[in-house]
Amino acid sequence: MNAPALAFRSVTAGYRNRSVLDGIDFEIAEGEFVSVIGPNGSGKSTMLRTATGLIRPRQGSVELFGRGVPSLKPRERAALIGVVPQKLESPMAFTVGEIVTFGRSASRSLWGIPDPKDSDAAERAMIFTNVLELKDRLFNELSAGEQQRAALAMALAQEPRIIMLDESIAHLDINHSQEVLRILMNINREEKITVLLVSHDLNLAAQVADRMLLMDGGRLVSNGSPGEVMREEQLSRVYGCELRVRRDPYGGHPVVSGTLDAQMRRPKTRMRLHVISGGGVGIELFRRLRIEGYDVTAGVLNRLDSDAEAARALDIPCALEQPFSPVGPEAYEQARLMVGQADGVVVGPVPFGSGNLVNLELAAMALAAGKPVWMASDIAGRDYTPAREAAGTAEKLRSGGAVEWSGIHELALLLQREAGARDA
Repeated sequence: MNAPALAFRSVTAGYRNRSVLDGIDFEIAEGEFVSVIGPNGSGKSTMLRTATGLIRPRQGSVELFGRGVPSLKPRERAALIGVVPQKLESPMAFTVGEIVTFGRSASRSLWGIPDPKDSDAAERAMIFTNVLELKDRLFNELSAGEQQRAALAMALAQEPRIIMLDESIAHLDINHSQEVLRILMNINREEKITVLLVSHDLNLAAQVADRMLLMDGGRLVSNGSPGEVMREEQLSRVYGCELRVRRDPYGGHPVVSGTLDAQMRRPKTRMRLHVISGGGVGIELFRRLRIEGYDVTAGVLNRLDSDAEAARALDIPCALEQPFSPVGPEAYEQARLMVGQADGVVVGPVPFGSGNLVNLELAAMALAAGKPVWMASDIAGRDYTPAREAAGTAEKLRSGGAVEWSGIHELALLLQREAGARDA
C-alpha cells in the first residue's frame, strides 16, 4: 500500500507558548483534492505551516509520502511541496519569467544556474497557467489575477507531488478564481498532483474537492465528502450563525447560503434582554444581540471592564460599579430596575467570585418573576467563590427552569424560539 501524500498523527502545534492545533489526525491519499474550511482562527493556516515544516509539532508527527517532515532537508521538502500563498510579494523588479524560474531553485545545480530542464519546466508551467505571454512583464505591474496565476506557475515549475494553497483565491474576482480552480482540477486529474486548498469560500471548496476537512478551534471536527461535511447543523454550530445547505441542481454538490431573507421576514417583536457578563465575554454577545435586533441592557459591570467599554461603544445602557470593587447597593439597584424592564436575562460565560456573585441574584429574581433566563453552561467550572455559592445558585436556576446554552448560535436559536412564541 502506498504511503499517504500527507499524514497528521495526533499533532499538537502552535506558536511559542500557545497551542493552536490540538490532536489533529488525518491522511490525504496521493492524487486527492482536499479542501480545508473553517472560521477565522480555527487553525487552517497553522496546519499548512506545520505540514511544510515551518512549525514543528509539540506532540505527534507529520509525514510527507511516508517520511517525517523534520527529517527532510529544505531542498527535499521543496521537491515534494509547492506552496501558493495568499499573496506573493516581490520586493525587487523581477519579471514573471524570473519569478516562475525561482520555483526551480531546489532542483538546480550547486552553482544555481538554470539548465535546459529548468527552462522547459518553467515554460510548461507558464503555458499551463496562461502566463507565458507575460513572461517579460514585471511581476509587480500585473493585476491580482495575473500575479496569482504567476505564483501558481512558480509552484508548478517545482514539479511537486503536492500543492498547498492558503487562501490563494480569496481576493480574486469570480473569473480569475474560476480559472485558477480549473487549472488546479486539471493538474490534479491529469498529473495526479495532490491538492490541499484552504478556502473561506465554502461553495467553491465543496465544488472542487473530493474530500473536505472542517476545522474549529484548532480541532478537526469533520473529515469526509462534501455532503458529509457540509451539513446545516454542523456548519451553523462551527460558524456561529444560521446557515442553509441545498444541492446544486447541476453538479449535485452542496451549496451554502445564509438566512438573511428569513431574518428580514422575522416578526417585528423586539425583546429587551439584560446581559450578565464581564471580562470580555459580553463583547460578542452584545454584538450579536444588537445585530439580531434585540434591545440590550447590561450589568453590573466594573468601570473600565472591556465589556463596559463595549457597551458604551454600542450605546447599551449599563449598570456600573467602580473599578476593582464588589457590586454595591446603588449599582445593584440600577441593574435590578433594568432586569425589571427586560423580557429575559442572558447570563454569559463569565467567571463568578465574591465581588460579582450578586449578579446571579438578578437572574434568580427574573426567574422568580416568570421571565426566561438563558444561562451559559458550566458555571461550576467558573466558580471562584469560597463556598462554591455560584455553582449552588446555578443549580437552583436550572431547577427553576433556566435554560443552558453552550454556544452563541445555540443561544440565538433559543431566543428566536422565544420571540416566535411571543408572536404566536
